[in-house]
Amino acid sequence: MKIQSMTGFGRGEGTCNGINFRIEIRSVNHRYCDINVKLSEPLMRLEQRIRNAISANFSRGKFEVSVSQIDSPGRYRRTILNLPDLAEYQTGIKELSRIFKIEFHFRSDIGLADMVALKDLFVYSEIDYKNSGIDEQLLKILDKSLKELKKMRLKEGRTLYKDLKQRINNLIYMEKQIEQSMPKAISEIKERYISRIKELSENINIDMYRLNQEIAIMVERMDITEEVVRLNSHLSQLKEKLDEGVVVGRSIDFILQEVNREINTISSKASDIRISGTVVDMKAEVERIREQVQNIE
Repeated sequence: MKIQSMTGFGRGEGTCNGINFRIEIRSVNHRYCDINVKLSEPLMRLEQRIRNAISANFSRGKFEVSVSQIDSPGRYRRTILNLPDLAEYQTGIKELSRIFKIEFHFRSDIGLADMVALKDLFVYSEIDYKNSGIDEQLLKILDKSLKELKKMRLKEGRTLYKDLKQRINNLIYMEKQIEQSMPKAISEIKERYISRIKELSENINIDMYRLNQEIAIMVERMDITEEVVRLNSHLSQLKEKLDEGVVVGRSIDFILQEVNREINTISSKASDIRISGTVVDMKAEVERIREQVQNIE
């Protein structure tokens, strides 16, 4: 059993070229696989690869993907130390000390604050997203998000499985109740018809053979044996399909439609109060199952 819920959340974080990124994926139920990706302009080329990765892991659901920078959103450059200028500053200061014959020591005469104040000592370098290897690093973060998302969907799937298993067993139990009630219900209907006809035709000669034939035809019209057999078959399929796991949401929904059809037919044909009561309970249980199945992949 590995059914998945379509509801889940996954998050992955990592550092790419000195910038901290976070990728979050949220999913909810949907008939198909609908993916919406939010990316900054420099990373738009990754959209299709992200879509492909999600499609490879999931078959159904509505996915919202967000790729963001944690520390400084919108920053597409990094700060680096301008070593060539620093070397020139050092050379210039040494030359000044030589010209003015001043003994000068870098460590004691210039502090860190003085160095930071030097113009252009720190410069900004535009990050080359295309050639920096950032694509593969971001896809690794995406993989973390996908694993977290799948973990949550599977966890929710286990809860759904237990609930659906119990409800399907409830349907099977109620179907057996109907099956056991049928012989007595048919016998009572037949007796009721005979008694009523005799009462209405007390002073009339009746061909009992013909009467029994007509009653048999009427009872046959109310016979639900075929519907019960098909219902039993559908419920067995339902149980088997649930145990198959993986992507079963649509298949289960289709079988439930067939189950509902047979229950409705039984409801319209059966005139036994016990069977009618059980049918009402079955309809309610089928509706609860259908609500739960809407969230299965």
